[in-house]
Amino acid sequence: MRALVQLYTSVLKKHQITTNMFTTGTVFLLGDLISQQLIEERGKEHQVERTVRSVAVGTVYIAPFVTFIYNFADKLFGPSLALKAALRKMAVIAMFSPLTSAGYIAVNNLFQGKPVSETLQKWRYDLPTIVLNGYKVWLPTHFFLLTVVPLRHRMFISNFVGVLWTGYLTYAANKAISPENLDKQATQDEGY
Repeated sequence: MRALVQLYTSVLKKHQITTNMFTTGTVFLLGDLISQQLIEERGKEHQVERTVRSVAVGTVYIAPFVTFIYNFADKLFGPSLALKAALRKMAVIAMFSPLTSAGYIAVNNLFQGKPVSETLQKWRYDLPTIVLNGYKVWLPTHFFLLTVVPLRHRMFISNFVGVLWTGYLTYAANKAISPENLDKQATQDEGY
């Protein structure tokens, strides 16, 4: 195991974005499998194209974006693991969190060929819950990462939590907007 960690660290130092893209793609593969097989219980009705799409979004959007956020926060506040620096970095990460979830929904819908209006509805009805749940999962995770874990290992460790989070995210991003939410909004839009 130690040799594997050393190999990973060596490759990560030389190819940070590429390594993070590969590991994040793997996380999104596992997360969507969990979503479809354990949460949605699809069995043989597994949507392979959805899994491929999820891996693609994780690889080409999430990994580079999150790597940028981690690097930006470290450049802004230094690589210190001190509590004060960690809290400042968490604030930066919390600011970008809605963009990460909104971007996932947008790119996922784009890859499906859905109209922009559907993405806007998804953001309106589902994004607040997704972001709030993200804060519940990721703020404690980032507190641990930023106070204990060196920068080069953060993406690798966050990917363990990410498998479970991605199971939820792919489920939430791919489920239909509930008719109740649409009915409530139609009533509000009509002035009732």
